[in-house]
Amino acid sequence: MKYIKKIIITIIVLVLAFVYAHIAKANDVYDRNIDNNQYQSTGLVQNGTIEQSFVSVEDTLDGVSVKTQTIGDVTDIVVKYTLEEVDSGKIVAEGNVDAKDIKNGKFQKYSFDTVEKCKGKSYRIIFEISNTTENNGVGFYFEPQVEKSTIFTVAGNNTQGTLILKTITNRFDFETFAVLLIFVVYIVLFMKFLYKLFK
Repeated sequence: MKYIKKIIITIIVLVLAFVYAHIAKANDVYDRNIDNNQYQSTGLVQNGTIEQSFVSVEDTLDGVSVKTQTIGDVTDIVVKYTLEEVDSGKIVAEGNVDAKDIKNGKFQKYSFDTVEKCKGKSYRIIFEISNTTENNGVGFYFEPQVEKSTIFTVAGNNTQGTLILKTITNRFDFETFAVLLIFVVYIVLFMKFLYKLFK
């Protein structure tokens, strides 16, 4: 009976850890080792789009997360975005976010329906901000260097830099699963040690 309880507890822990390890996995397109003080802003772009190309390291994509800036009153402003496959020019995903829901200076998630068979393919995320004025709008932060296999474009002009952008993939992450199990084992062994110590 004692062993059955242990087996049941072990199964429950494994199932919970498995569920917990299904995360929104973020992969950096920019160089996260660059100091935040070096980040620059696109500022308010009234006409044209802001585009960033990248190569997917995951087999699926569920969105991107970009460090975003709000400028002035953004009540009626909308950020429209599309994901385009570079080689074919095909739009594979799209969406929009109300600018009033964006926290200034924070990473904003731009989600879309899952895109499959992405690994090794080059994509372009295109942002278009509508209803802007001279003083009200949305901008994005970028680093001053160009990362490998990327192109950054502002209002149709190739720009020296890379958006502070992460790709998002909803999937099982073995690293998270393993770390959690190691932590659980550590806690169990530590509690047993304390029990023996004070017994």
